[in-house]
Amino acid sequence: MSDCWIPNLELYDDFDGEYPEYFDFLYEIFKNDFIDSNPKFDNKNVVIRKHPIQLGKEEAFFHVTCKDFQHEGDREPDLRRCERVRWVRAFIENYQCDSSKCPACDGVRVWEEEYKSGIRVHLLLEEERYMVVLEKRESYVLLITAFYFDYDNALERKLKKWKKLHK
Repeated sequence: MSDCWIPNLELYDDFDGEYPEYFDFLYEIFKNDFIDSNPKFDNKNVVIRKHPIQLGKEEAFFHVTCKDFQHEGDREPDLRRCERVRWVRAFIENYQCDSSKCPACDGVRVWEEEYKSGIRVHLLLEEERYMVVLEKRESYVLLITAFYFDYDNALERKLKKWKKLHK
């Protein structure tokens, strides 16, 4: 997709198979985007979950670069998430993009869902199969996760939720 605001991918292949160097490079991007500065969503700072810190990196970093298939805390790197580490902030800052501003896509689909005692905001760009999830808090917004949809059925389920709320 030719786009107007989506950053380039950060490819693992550019690191000649040196995963530790790649992971550190990705962390520097994340640190710049969410620790050294804060994007805003709905005029509130977006903050990250910092604890537990593992390998010197905040919890939120692992949520946007790794999978936890069994929900046991053992995170496995997900190259599709890693490649798109710059996209997380870009989605937050450009969530109001629509087809009138960016003719290459249908725009970011945005919807809210109740989750436990809070409200989660989903930012989905169907053409790129990518979604960022935020949680509204009283004075800030918390970054929950971001991921690429590997499977059509998972993407279709999210699109059904969006369509149901936007009839």
